[in-house]
Amino acid sequence: MAVAIIRILNNSLTMKFIIGDVLIIIFILFITRLPQSFSTTEAIQPSLTRLDSKRSSPSVQESAAKAVLGRFLPTHLHSFHFKIVSKDVCGGQGCFLIENYDGPTENGPEILIKGTTAVEIASGLHWYIKYFCGAHVSWDKTGGVQLASVPKPGSLPLVKDSGVLIQRPVPWNYYQNVVTSSYSYVWWDWERWEKEIDWMALQGINLPLAFSGQEAIWQKVFMGFNISMEDLNDFFGGPAFLAWARMGNLHTWGGPLSKNWLKQQLVLQKKILSRMLELGMTPVLPSFSGNVPAALKTIFPTANITRLGDWNTVDSDPRWCCTYLLNPSDPLFVEIGEAFIKMQIKEYGDVTDIYNW
Repeated sequence: MAVAIIRILNNSLTMKFIIGDVLIIIFILFITRLPQSFSTTEAIQPSLTRLDSKRSSPSVQESAAKAVLGRFLPTHLHSFHFKIVSKDVCGGQGCFLIENYDGPTENGPEILIKGTTAVEIASGLHWYIKYFCGAHVSWDKTGGVQLASVPKPGSLPLVKDSGVLIQRPVPWNYYQNVVTSSYSYVWWDWERWEKEIDWMALQGINLPLAFSGQEAIWQKVFMGFNISMEDLNDFFGGPAFLAWARMGNLHTWGGPLSKNWLKQQLVLQKKILSRMLELGMTPVLPSFSGNVPAALKTIFPTANITRLGDWNTVDSDPRWCCTYLLNPSDPLFVEIGEAFIKMQIKEYGDVTDIYNW
């Protein structure tokens, strides 16, 4: 599956493609022709700088990393000291540095971990306990967290005097795909999400998908285009089938969504985004793919809207088949897409420039 999202920023057309689990971000510069000597890194630097500016302050990130340690290895909360550093320390790249703590260590820090973001610090912590303490960190179904080999506080292994420097091999580590929310996440509460976000940080994930709560946003957007709640009940899939409804494979199946569920998911999404930002992550939010309620064709009769064929519904039953797609070349596509982005910014703040559908 390949998807793309475009956002115009600083005279650049930003396109993001996801093919399988591989994320490719392409910045196509326009208006000003670039000289041949102008490198790709230079071309996208303004956009990367803007994304960096959306991250939380160093003090917030240091506290967030410390909180991860407190949940992950509470017995060693005082054994590590964390510090956010500039990318200049790492040659302009993301990195973490592990050093022996230089100062009194009795009942205090033994190891100093520096990183360009809280994610780098957390991944540095994971690296240290894996390679110096023989610990293991994975999902519960693949072994879970195994920390019995970590020495007691006051006995942690020292690193070499020059320390350990690990540079991030690529700027972004993307995580999840658009159907994961219907495979696993649909029934998660905040406690489970918090555990997963901690796992992301420990694994160095800094570009996670954040798709929860979008139906509450779509409800507000589509009602602004005179779509009724009754029409939306016929459009949204049920909680376990949201991914396929979002992709336009089916509609209504497993629904309708209750007002309480919509509200709860929006509250949950705000918690998810807040934690991701505290850790220095760049969340990937949803955008408009052209999938629209059937009623839009009646409200906008001149719009270029196509009824799609059956995907895999029961006997092509019209209660669930078939969905409607608004042509991207239609001006209404841009209008709806812009309204959706603006509504997310209104609800969440200006937290990212990277979107997916």
